Amino acid sequence: MAEQAIRHASAVKPITIPVKNDVTPDNMDRVQSISGGVSQPSENVYEIGRLDKVCTDKGILEQSTSITQLEYGKIDTFLQFAGLSAEPSGGLELSDFNSSLTDIYQPGKTEYGGTVEQTLWLPKMSVDSIGIDIADAEARIERTFELSGDKFKVLREANKYLIFKEDDAPTGTSGSYDITLNDPVPVEDPNNTGVYILQLYRIRSGVATELVETTDYTYTNGTNILNIISAQAGDNYRIWYSAGSYGSAGDPFVLNDADECFLKAYSVTVLINDGTHADVELDLLTSLSISATLNRISEAVIGSNEKILRDVETTEVSLSLDGRIKDSTIEEVLMGQAGQSHGIIDPDLFQEVSVTVKIYEDSTKSSFLIGYKMTGLSFSDDSIDFDANAFGTKPITLTGTNLLITESEGNL
Repeated sequence: MAEQAIRHASAVKPITIPVKNDVTPDNMDRVQSISGGVSQPSENVYEIGRLDKVCTDKGILEQSTSITQLEYGKIDTFLQFAGLSAEPSGGLELSDFNSSLTDIYQPGKTEYGGTVEQTLWLPKMSVDSIGIDIADAEARIERTFELSGDKFKVLREANKYLIFKEDDAPTGTSGSYDITLNDPVPVEDPNNTGVYILQLYRIRSGVATELVETTDYTYTNGTNILNIISAQAGDNYRIWYSAGSYGSAGDPFVLNDADECFLKAYSVTVLINDGTHADVELDLLTSLSISATLNRISEAVIGSNEKILRDVETTEVSLSLDGRIKDSTIEEVLMGQAGQSHGIIDPDLFQEVSVTVKIYEDSTKSSFLIGYKMTGLSFSDDSIDFDANAFGTKPITLTGTNLLITESEGNL
């Protein structure tokens, strides 16, 4: 293929780096779309006696990223966004995403398999929402992620390679500690004279701290020595800088041909439970959508030019189900009468239920891959829809605050 004048999707791939945890970066696989944008809040400043503005007051940047990914039965992406190296006992919950930060960077090459021209770097992203969507009974299952932050950088020319290194301070370390960065050598930030390290975090006893140059560390160009002023044994140092190559580590862009290409709706079993009776399988569904939202505050603090406070105030989970009308199976479960042939359905008496979505390797459902479970779901709304000379449909929405994600069927 001749070199393109514009960028093709085959020449880019998102790579994630957990910022605040000792977790190895990973390529994002099966991504179908990724879009990132940045906006600049600003306000014109005027004064009495002048017609034109005096200046412009620029606020902190607002950056957002949307990612659509095919479901392929692996929890890897969720773990990266949660800053975890393995699934916690019992499964992954929304609370695991509360304080995590993830860098996403995307090398842009001349063409597939070509050389890097520039790198898009989105630092310190927080997860705002997670979605699971089965559009129809023959659809490929999709995941969606919405993330936000307040930084947006494009590395190019002499700085076009983003390098991430981590270093663990060995036993006996106390005080001054040197880390050599010579493979590859850092390149000076053209926007900040004398600055070579773009981001540096220390993880000590599970607590992540962003280190400040001069106060916490120094870097000496020429000797390529990063000196940590006050280190301790067991510290994990996570270091970002730009360079003129990837060095001996090579291209981080890796293809995954081992896992499933995609999983389809026929690989799914959906179960609903009233907490008292046996699970009821929902076998007449035509579509399913899960939306989990983490409602965060997004605030700066005095003395900082970024939004430090990103705590989650509330979580919201919405489950939308649609299917053909035959009877009121879901409503009977909401009555707490699953499988009991209950005589009268009354929404005033609806109770909380749980819904489990199990995804298997194929339609035989003999090999479980990944599952999603929502507990404490309450009735939100439903309708019964008929068109002339057509079968009816019955969309229903349930809402809650919990979503469990797991590769262990026993956790469900």
